[in-house]
Amino acid sequence: MTSNPTGDEQTSDLIDQVHHEHVHLRRLFDDLAANFARIAAGEVGEKSQRDVVSAASEDLEVALDDMLEHFDQEEEVFFVEIERRFPELKPRIEILVEAHEEMTQRTRWLHEQLGKSPENLARNLEVVVDVLQSMAQLVEKHTEEETALFDDVLDEIPESERRGLLEKMRQI
Repeated sequence: MTSNPTGDEQTSDLIDQVHHEHVHLRRLFDDLAANFARIAAGEVGEKSQRDVVSAASEDLEVALDDMLEHFDQEEEVFFVEIERRFPELKPRIEILVEAHEEMTQRTRWLHEQLGKSPENLARNLEVVVDVLQSMAQLVEKHTEEETALFDDVLDEIPESERRGLLEKMRQI
């Protein structure tokens, strides 16, 4: 027996698909901020610090790849379709795209910092913690703004077209 999702379920699937990565990113940056705050407070030994930095560097590399894929899906599928149908929403979409660029840029910067020598990282540790904390806040704000946009428009898009958008997004 095959299930045939209703329009509401497809809208929910679209929103869930789009925001799953945001939830993951928010948790990642919250966790990294907490770990680096502990390092800055001297609560982590030298060997543990190296382990934390190494793991964080790997996490940021994976996060950056995931972000770029996720942002491409939104920008190449959802935002294009929304702007085509609702040209008056272009300014809101531009703000979301700018947030994508800012998150990507900050993540690259963070990854670069973690690749520096322990001495250089130690000198810059407070800034790293601040950027990690601000990233968590930026992801949260972006998620709220994006959810509001999708809530405003997805019910206006016919069910069959929402299904098509979801399929296009999954192909990217």
